[in-house]
Amino acid sequence: MAALLGNLLHKPELHFRLAWRTPAVNHYLLAAGVLGAMAWGAAMGSHVGRAHLWITTIKMPLFLLLTLALCFPLMHITLLVGGVKARPAQTLTVALSGLSALAICLGACAPVVGLFCASAPIPSMASYLNLYVLCLVCGVLAGIAGLRVLARGMRSLCGGPVRAPLIAWALIYQFTGAQVAWVLRPWIGSSYGVDGYSLSHGLSGNFYMGVWAVLMRWLKEIGA
Repeated sequence: MAALLGNLLHKPELHFRLAWRTPAVNHYLLAAGVLGAMAWGAAMGSHVGRAHLWITTIKMPLFLLLTLALCFPLMHITLLVGGVKARPAQTLTVALSGLSALAICLGACAPVVGLFCASAPIPSMASYLNLYVLCLVCGVLAGIAGLRVLARGMRSLCGGPVRAPLIAWALIYQFTGAQVAWVLRPWIGSSYGVDGYSLSHGLSGNFYMGVWAVLMRWLKEIGA
């Protein structure tokens, strides 16, 4: 497992050469990704604590895998339209590799984020903003690692330029993932005083309307 993760993060070319010969690699990728996502979810849940801790620990891997399941058909078709002759199993391996790299990097950031989450006062708009920014920075860094692995996986399949399908995959996953995260909310801070999850609450509105509402509230708080 350690060698597999080392190749995934440091030498993706070796990782994919092994993955094409050994389909069972997908199982290790899935396990590593789930563990990394659970660690990140636990870190975010430590801000509020109580039931929120285990709820976000479960929701984070669920969020990543549910988003992948929703996006997978379109991601595979995008590869085919882009001239990459990939079988569905190969597309899944590439997608899981990128997703696992992202989740593992998030899991590595979890102890630091957990420290700040656990020590941030609630309720506090300033602490929410700081934690959102910290999580955004960690997410961008982990996302870059995941995109690097995705690019090497696509290149391993087609041996040529992969910019167009890579950008398409990133946009598809981001757009869908934002709404899945909205449906599965609350995340940091928004569950203060709430120990459960309401499906009707999750299905109300959408991510982009929510971001706009939060932005307007912050501007009002600072008197802008």
